[in-house]
Amino acid sequence: MAQLDDAERLAAELSVLGERLVGYFVEQARAEGFSWADIGARKGISRQAAQQRYAPYISRLTLAELTAAGALADFGPRAMACLHAATRYARGRDALGTEQLLLAILDDTGGLAVKALTALGAPPGALRTALTPMTGTVPAASASATSTAGAAEVDTSALLTDDARRALDAAAAEAHASGHEVAAAHLLLGLLRNPASSAGKLLAAHGVTRAAAARQIKDHLNRYLQGSA
Repeated sequence: MAQLDDAERLAAELSVLGERLVGYFVEQARAEGFSWADIGARKGISRQAAQQRYAPYISRLTLAELTAAGALADFGPRAMACLHAATRYARGRDALGTEQLLLAILDDTGGLAVKALTALGAPPGALRTALTPMTGTVPAASASATSTAGAAEVDTSALLTDDARRALDAAAAEAHASGHEVAAAHLLLGLLRNPASSAGKLLAAHGVTRAAAARQIKDHLNRYLQGSA
């Protein structure tokens, strides 16, 4: 009987490993420019069916696996610093969520995202206070927290919640539309694309919408460019 138990446990582990492997190569294909329609055509199914079929496999990938697959290739240094900070905030939890992503964005106090939030009447301090009961974490209000932490503090084996993963995809779409690499400001806009997520609800409660944040980010960027001209 003990051997049966061991065999069933091994079968379950191999099943999960196989699904993660499938998810890895799906992400790699997407990073190489293949769309869901392309992937669906390869399997003889529709775009929507392909997305529904493989989304559960993708959700089992860790941050390290997403990076290795090339899914985060367009993420710039500040965006990656935010992701690494978010993994620290998610330590001890089942997965990295939108709450941890927002905390990490708030740490970049000199960034466009924080400037936009402050201008919209949602300063970092107020948002951190609201996030504390959701995360159980009181982060330091320091931009250096996201940029200078040692590699040993970063747990890239962290899984992402579905909402957090959607936020990363949305951030990449925001950056692609503007012709830039993904920055912390795009992560904020990515969170705001899903007002039903934990971070989205909190931002909405503070009167922050994607359209308003996008305008503020654009205005701050234009003023910066004019000042440096």
